[in-house]
Amino acid sequence: MLKTVLETLDGVDDAIKPFYAEKDGKFFLQVEGINEHPDVVNLKNAYERVKADKTKAIEERDAFKAKAEAVPDDFDPKVWDKAKTGKPDEAEVIKIRQELEGKLAATEQAKAEAEARLHRFAIERDLGDALIAAGINEPAYVRAARALLEGNVKAGEDGKAIVETDMGPMPVTEYVKRWAAGEGKAFVTPPNGGGRSGGEGEGTRKKWSEMTGDEKVALHRENPAEYERLKKEAGANRK
Repeated sequence: MLKTVLETLDGVDDAIKPFYAEKDGKFFLQVEGINEHPDVVNLKNAYERVKADKTKAIEERDAFKAKAEAVPDDFDPKVWDKAKTGKPDEAEVIKIRQELEGKLAATEQAKAEAEARLHRFAIERDLGDALIAAGINEPAYVRAARALLEGNVKAGEDGKAIVETDMGPMPVTEYVKRWAAGEGKAFVTPPNGGGRSGGEGEGTRKKWSEMTGDEKVALHRENPAEYERLKKEAGANRK
């Protein structure tokens, strides 16, 4: 039987040597129709199957790798299984509801605090205006009267300052006016004499530019003529 591969042609019949070809230091038998040989066919078929299996395995690997890269790092199979069933996780629902309720409560609290600050500002403003309107404009008396009255003042439904009395809610301006005419009379600043262009008391009066807004309002109420005189004197009567 002829061998397909020989290390040397020594000892080979001279009539057979032409059927061998040398390659890479070895001698290979040259056979026509080798691919049709049953053993070669089986080997070739086996190789093709292995090659196809390898190609399929590579494709499956690449597909799996692509899916794996799309999965987030915090992927939880249990959560995914529950999501596929379409049934909510009761514990998770409770947790989310509690978080939302907590945020809502915090928002409501912040809103209430903001409204309280707004009402307090409105009360302080309206009470201050009411004290000035009632003739209480000395700073020390204003502070004392405010300390006595502000505990009774609250914001009404319309946001304006009121005082609850036996006769029902009363605007703070009216309440302070009545209080200043009675119990709080000692807090009222005595008015200066009106209608004088000179004389007693004028030497101590502030200049127009030195007076505060509240002092100008009080002067206008107590002594309109003096108010107009000082205003014109300062050149402030511009239209």
